[in-house]
Amino acid sequence: MQTESGESSPPKRYANPEDWPTFQDVIVRLYVEENKTLEEVRQYMEENHDFVATIAMYKRQLASWSAFKNLRFDEVLQILRLKRQREAEHGRGSVFFVRDRKVEIDSLQIYISRNPSLYAKLESGEEPHSDAIRDVSCRTPAPSESPLDLPEQHQDAKGKAPEVMLKSTMERHQDLMRFLRTYIAHSFETGIWIRSGRQCWSSTGQRGPAELLKSLLDRCMTAALSVGRQVEPVAIRHALDAPFSLLIRVFKNPPPEMVPRILCIASRLELIGRGEIQAIMLQFCSDLARALYGRDHPLSNFWQTLLDVPETERNKAIETVLTQCVVEFESHLGTSHSLSTEVYLLYFDAIERLKDPKVQAENLARRLSKLDEEAIDPPIMAMLKLEHALATCKSNLADGQLDKADDALSQLDVAILSPRDNSFRHVWLGYIKMMKGDFTGAEEAYKDSVQAAKLTGSRDCVCEALFQLETFYLYRQEPLQAEGIRAERFNTLRKLNAITWADHRDTSSSMTGKDSETGSKVTIIRIASGASSETWEPLASTIMIEHQDLHPQEESTGA
Repeated sequence: MQTESGESSPPKRYANPEDWPTFQDVIVRLYVEENKTLEEVRQYMEENHDFVATIAMYKRQLASWSAFKNLRFDEVLQILRLKRQREAEHGRGSVFFVRDRKVEIDSLQIYISRNPSLYAKLESGEEPHSDAIRDVSCRTPAPSESPLDLPEQHQDAKGKAPEVMLKSTMERHQDLMRFLRTYIAHSFETGIWIRSGRQCWSSTGQRGPAELLKSLLDRCMTAALSVGRQVEPVAIRHALDAPFSLLIRVFKNPPPEMVPRILCIASRLELIGRGEIQAIMLQFCSDLARALYGRDHPLSNFWQTLLDVPETERNKAIETVLTQCVVEFESHLGTSHSLSTEVYLLYFDAIERLKDPKVQAENLARRLSKLDEEAIDPPIMAMLKLEHALATCKSNLADGQLDKADDALSQLDVAILSPRDNSFRHVWLGYIKMMKGDFTGAEEAYKDSVQAAKLTGSRDCVCEALFQLETFYLYRQEPLQAEGIRAERFNTLRKLNAITWADHRDTSSSMTGKDSETGSKVTIIRIASGASSETWEPLASTIMIEHQDLHPQEESTGA
């Protein structure tokens, strides 16, 4: 740069490590106490102190001084721990400080609402980092001071101080955790759930209720996705009738994974913009639990408490519960158990899948490294490996490495995958081949997805595979082929009948054609590995059939 006299100005000399301590107090004051941005701090220091440094240099130095403007995860976890301890010991409020700066209630409440896993960590007893334990302090508020020093102007329109709101939010989360732990522990202790080797199931229905629940929730997703796919509303309502009416069969014989599976679907419904179906489903679960078990049962209290959480906070609460479900089942069954892994996959589907693919791949690799493959059912282990391969594939796609993305899925052992998972794999292979310009290969992959879906016995799965093939043809501007697939999809959707199941031990029910619990007439089916087999096979997860009647019938005295 040249001055007006034509002379070049001297080059800037950037601060070296020895320069920073001299200006530490003023930099921290500007950034933390005066709440200036780093760019404002940089300009001020350069103009007033001839102190030159880059933004990156400021970030590193501020971190080394622990001069953080915002709360950090472990600090808030330590605040919650101290708050719980002091209330239990003394029953009094507290004012909290982080590095001698008073914690404001609004900042704390915002942070908690954005990080629901805090409560799972708190309930599991996990300790914060030693730095957080050192930096967080508290004291009893002075007589003129309310807990956390809440000023009057922070009260809301109804006159309720944020401390009350925070306590309410915290209590809801804590109640959810308490009811969840009580329900899970009670189910194991009383023998409602039975553990046997790799398996854990409902004592009154073995794996039947779990497989029925998968079918019901698949149907909810099919109906929800169909809302925006040019499907008649009447067909959608018809598709929802069956799963909601048959949830009573599941709640009477609750499988261990019932809560996390329902919450996983609830999270997905919100993600695709079908919050109204999510709300109906959660309300139905609450009403059903109270009708079957009474209002004081922990399962009834759990669902009602979740409904009491404001809609704007409910998905955060669901994330918290799913995180805690993983902790609870691992504590009862261990990490290397099929059910613990299945619950982790539900947690992953609802929460981890939204993260960066590289982070997903790292977390899944870490999970796989902890497991004893011999102790877990091969189909569940295969599902976990598929998720890892898919995360690796997505990461490679983001880096533009299409061949590596293809290899990540192509090199999976297809023999260990279920037809459902293989259908999902083919959809992604079709997308990759389309990105590579191999449209013939992409079409074959999408068609293979449909064929694999048909092997599942689930029309819900077939509907999804057909939609992906239809979308491919539309992208290729082949309207005639797309219209043919759309017609097949609509026809499949209209044929979605009721879902039911019968355990092979229900011999009396098999002979009479009556539901032994309700007296309802049902069509008896065998979930089996072959048409003539009498062995119940849990892998054949979904069978769609028509039912005669699901409501108890009064028998006449003359019958």
